[in-house]
Amino acid sequence: MTQAKILSFSPDEASSKNALALAKREKWEHVGAYDDEEGEVVWGEIKGSSGEVYHTRVGIDDFSFRCSCPSRKRPCKHGLALGILRANDASVFRDSPPAWVTNDEVPKPAFADKGEADKNATSSPSNENIVPLQIPAAWQPLLEDETHKAYWPKLVEFVEEQRQNHTVYPPSGQEFAALETVAPDDVKVLILGQDPYHGPKQAHGMAFSVQPGVTVPPSLHNIFLEMGEELAVPMPKTGYLMPWAKQGVLLLNAVLTVRRSEPNSHKSKGWEKFTDAVIKAVSDKEQGVVFVLWGAYAQKKEKLIDTSKHTIVKSAHPSPLSAHVGFFGSEPFTQINNALEKSGRGAIDWKL
Repeated sequence: MTQAKILSFSPDEASSKNALALAKREKWEHVGAYDDEEGEVVWGEIKGSSGEVYHTRVGIDDFSFRCSCPSRKRPCKHGLALGILRANDASVFRDSPPAWVTNDEVPKPAFADKGEADKNATSSPSNENIVPLQIPAAWQPLLEDETHKAYWPKLVEFVEEQRQNHTVYPPSGQEFAALETVAPDDVKVLILGQDPYHGPKQAHGMAFSVQPGVTVPPSLHNIFLEMGEELAVPMPKTGYLMPWAKQGVLLLNAVLTVRRSEPNSHKSKGWEKFTDAVIKAVSDKEQGVVFVLWGAYAQKKEKLIDTSKHTIVKSAHPSPLSAHVGFFGSEPFTQINNALEKSGRGAIDWKL
């Protein structure tokens, strides 16, 4: 991420000017860096004009900006400044991370006018046409009951409100792309992710996959590294995983929408209940399915799966933070295909 790239996210010229003024180590109380599931993250603590300390977090690889300051401009000058400082001098990011960093607890922006907080806190609306949430026809017999539960209308209202007031990914109408592509009877493998990519033009409704022409994110890059080492196939030139889906690989995120630059911003709003129902519906199938659970979050879903009928492949998450402590060398693709062939369902051609 270069200084020019960071400034391309600036909401206006004044923000750019202020960010450049703050992009100096002496302006910050503490700064540090670490890796998370989406790549490198830098964090900082900076004092405001009244002496209050603001917490700032910037994703270097996924262009995410979060800060607890009260500015309605997003990204704020602090986020831009921290990113510029990282681009210009990575060596200054040496401090040990405090609890708010390690626990991913950047406070919500403290807007003075609470009535405007939700409208302006993160990202402006994309002016897209909002398509009503509708479960794909092939899945409706299995999931229709979910639409009659108390959480569903609240979830629908929440997603619509978020799209009206923020930029939300994936684009409207693509929330159920994974289910649209793989019908229930065709599911051979279910790979579970957490929530969609939160950068521009990345998410399109399938876990780990990105749209054609988009840079491959760090976790998916590590998946490709393992695949290449394990199966002796060349590194894919694209992160678009539709060829896998067309063979029966259901690429399901636990949460199906996210606000731009705010990972996990739509968690605990109802999506998890819906996708739990999807997992249960697949588990109820008589034909053997391989469930791929990478990382502790996904492995919490193991209790939803009938292991007397199905196979679970699990390991550490492929993120840069954990890939070297259990993902690399785990041979997930071989495990998946061995299980599929044993159940007579045919192997997946993973080459892209």
